[in-house]
Amino acid sequence: MIVTASQRSSTWSSWWLENRTQHPARACSTSTSPMASIPAGGLARGMTLATADTFHPTSRVDALLSILPSAKPLKDGARVHFHAYTTETIAEARLHGAKQIKPGDEQYVRLRLSESALLLPGDRFIVRQFSPVVTIGGGVVLDASPLARKQAQHDIAAFLTQMMAGSPEQVLQARAARRGTRGLPLNEVPGEMNIRQEEASKLAGKAGLVWCGQVLVAPMAYAEAKGLTRQAVRKFHDANPLVAGMSKEELRDQINLGAEVFNSVLEKLVEEKQLEVAGELVHLPGRGVVMKDEEAESKTIIEEAFASAGLKVPSLKEVLASLKVDKIRAQKIVTLLLRDKVLIKISEELVFHQSALIDLRHKIAALKATAPKIDVAHFKDLTGVSRKYAIPLLEYLDRERVTRRVGDERVIL
Repeated sequence: MIVTASQRSSTWSSWWLENRTQHPARACSTSTSPMASIPAGGLARGMTLATADTFHPTSRVDALLSILPSAKPLKDGARVHFHAYTTETIAEARLHGAKQIKPGDEQYVRLRLSESALLLPGDRFIVRQFSPVVTIGGGVVLDASPLARKQAQHDIAAFLTQMMAGSPEQVLQARAARRGTRGLPLNEVPGEMNIRQEEASKLAGKAGLVWCGQVLVAPMAYAEAKGLTRQAVRKFHDANPLVAGMSKEELRDQINLGAEVFNSVLEKLVEEKQLEVAGELVHLPGRGVVMKDEEAESKTIIEEAFASAGLKVPSLKEVLASLKVDKIRAQKIVTLLLRDKVLIKISEELVFHQSALIDLRHKIAALKATAPKIDVAHFKDLTGVSRKYAIPLLEYLDRERVTRRVGDERVIL
């Protein structure tokens, strides 16, 4: 059986009725009935058969509510009996921008249902007075997934007017726009507009929305997301002159974008040469590490201290203590040197210059021709280091697959 709603005199209602007749919410066209696997006890009055994950029950809807001329005024916050199809529940009527609805008048209202129900845009309903139970009016659902009431009342009213009288393209535009930079996932459109996902895809093109993977974003919101992204990277550079760029993860968290929108925005900004990406770091074009004179001097001191030490390196703490810059900046300089692999950390306490480790690997490779194996004592004689350095260095060579430990010896690979 196919259920439709009463026709409204608007472009949207005509289009909605035309498409509603084939909507999975009220019709099932599968050759094998999905009811077969549902026990009788799992069904109740008011339920609707639909494809899994297409719709979600709601406990609040925004609607246009009309009060009968014979009824009493309906006050803001009044409780009513709510009836839609076979659904019956109690609802609280919160009026948008009014204290009451006079007899014979209509008003936008948010209905807070005491029990969740599957309601879709265009669904008609009846309301009855809480006590005595007499019919006092009815209306039509305009938004079955309203946002929290943080918007100005005139903005809510304007949105609901668009839902009732706008064209399908305008309705989709408005629904995507209210999601801002987060966008509207395509798979949520059926529940928001009561149309099939295939039809939503066609409307998105007509509505001029930006596709971010499977998320629809209004053009203004997309431009805003781009601006927020550039601004966040610029602020990061200003606050962290000793860091080459901002990590993608930190950037996305800061501007609060979904993964698909973030990836699209970042790709677009790189395409427009407004941002650059190096691995997991994002930075402004031509913008990298900016050092003051004392910071550049400290970087040179750190690098030379480890380069000149060979394998008998000093403790990092001692080197940093001798610098003119504060501890925080000194650590950032070390992080930079480690990131660029000028320095290599092989244990919690030992840091070596890359040149020293390259020389070590060459020595071990040359040794293989005469001695395919090496133990700790031989390694100490070869390098001139104490056991304090020998063991971590041998473990480093194992990790780098230069050697492989076999008992108390290392096989040179």
